[in-house]
Amino acid sequence: MSRPWPGKPIRQRPQAAADIAAIADHLSASAGPAIALRFIDAIEAAYGLLSTHPASGSPRHAHVLPELPVPLRFHPVKHFERILVYYLDLPDTVEVTRIWDASRGLETLLEEELA
Repeated sequence: MSRPWPGKPIRQRPQAAADIAAIADHLSASAGPAIALRFIDAIEAAYGLLSTHPASGSPRHAHVLPELPVPLRFHPVKHFERILVYYLDLPDTVEVTRIWDASRGLETLLEEELA
């Protein structure tokens, strides 16, 4: 996702892009292509929100990776609330690290490599 955002630029790590593709593929197969497109639109909207209000995400899981330069934050995707955008609010950019289905659990996410 490389569109210009109204606030801080969004930098998406390759794993976050892969997460979006995997979730969209799953939604398309299980609920239909229209739902997958709604998901992509919701991700775009979430990125827009995080660009202008990067501190709006919860730092509740920041303790799991205290070595990061800033607290790890997450924000739910509107209409797909169990899908979370994990990101870092860096001085000059918002870096999206993962897009995660919370029903899979935080432990599973940490086993995969969050940041």
